[in-house]
Amino acid sequence: MAGIITLLIKTNVMLAALCLLYLALFRRDTFFSWRRASLLFIYAFIILFAIASNMQWSVASPVAGSVDQGIAAVWVQAVEVGTTVEDTHMNIRPIIINIWLVVVTLLTLRLLWQLGTICWLGWKSQTGMVEGVKVRFTEEKGSPFSFFRWIFINKNMLDDPCLHEVLLHEQTHARQWHSVDVMLSEVATILCWFNPFAWILRREVRVNLEFLADQCVVAKGHDARTYQYHLLALTYQRSVATLTNNFNVLPLKQRIKMMNKERSKSIGRLKYLLLLPMCALLFMMSSAPVSAQSTKSTTHPDGSVTIKYGGKDMVIKAAGEDAYQVVEEMPEFPGGMKALMDYLSANVKYPEAAKQAGISGRVTTIFVVGEDGVIRDVKVVRSVSPELDAEAIRVMSSMPKWKPGKQDGKPVPVRYTVPVNFRGQ
Repeated sequence: MAGIITLLIKTNVMLAALCLLYLALFRRDTFFSWRRASLLFIYAFIILFAIASNMQWSVASPVAGSVDQGIAAVWVQAVEVGTTVEDTHMNIRPIIINIWLVVVTLLTLRLLWQLGTICWLGWKSQTGMVEGVKVRFTEEKGSPFSFFRWIFINKNMLDDPCLHEVLLHEQTHARQWHSVDVMLSEVATILCWFNPFAWILRREVRVNLEFLADQCVVAKGHDARTYQYHLLALTYQRSVATLTNNFNVLPLKQRIKMMNKERSKSIGRLKYLLLLPMCALLFMMSSAPVSAQSTKSTTHPDGSVTIKYGGKDMVIKAAGEDAYQVVEEMPEFPGGMKALMDYLSANVKYPEAAKQAGISGRVTTIFVVGEDGVIRDVKVVRSVSPELDAEAIRVMSSMPKWKPGKQDGKPVPVRYTVPVNFRGQ
């Protein structure tokens, strides 16, 4: 649950930052195709980041293999450590998630209702050809609109002098698949409904698509002023559904102003390259490890390390190079593997500082079971935060003696790896 909240926070911060970049640099120029590409790029980046984050969190620990820094060892099953019921009875995370899910569900139902309305209208409407364009005739009073390849017009418009401009406008929406942009912005708005920048981007997507269609009509030789008068004539006709690309979608004043605006200079396209370093910076910032507080450590000449834990110094011996990876008779925790899991589950505690900061993740520890069965050379090879790392080291270092491993009938040191999952609720 903490992972979902963290992902929502990260993706929405990214969405807000990229939206601000778009508003600051792109929304006033006339490179409508580039603007469309940049908006799609923003959505694609957010989606890929969310997928990559989810894949990273969902990777299961292997039963055997190698770990970071090229240190091979015998793996054991990861022990799960979570906050207890007493720790979470005042936790508001479940409440936040439930509220988010309720609103997402309601908005999804609204989207499905609109899709159903459009499909029903498309099914019951008659099809025909107007000026060589396949259209669907509706009895509903409203402005012309398109949805993917469907173009809807009212039968009463067949004698309208602006019919050719309407068809050209809606053909542009259909031919360039503008409904893909609309649906993508709708889904993003549903998932990020609490983020005002998601709604701003949704609006920018809609308006820019109308700029593209208007540009196409004017580029085909139609008089811009006459076309603008036709837009004004259809301004107050209602739309059948908000998912469609409507001929008279507002804000009309902005569309007319953009049609009359002087074309931006070609050199201005270079600014769109700023999206790439911006996305790279956001990705690096989101991937940086988060810790509640720093933990000081001191490395000694013999390779051992002293860390602060619980107000006391803890000395961790340097890792030896003489440990075996696999031997004829493997070491064994007193009572076997189940007893080891029970011991770790009972003794690993979730650090309060990490709990309050919402830090969770998998700490991978590696240690050596010595010839005498004593645990030594404990260290972390995959870190999450200083607090979680120190807790994992403390518990591994305090384990009771194991039954030592043997090779050729003699006790030998054997290296083991134990992952610890600290999972917030």
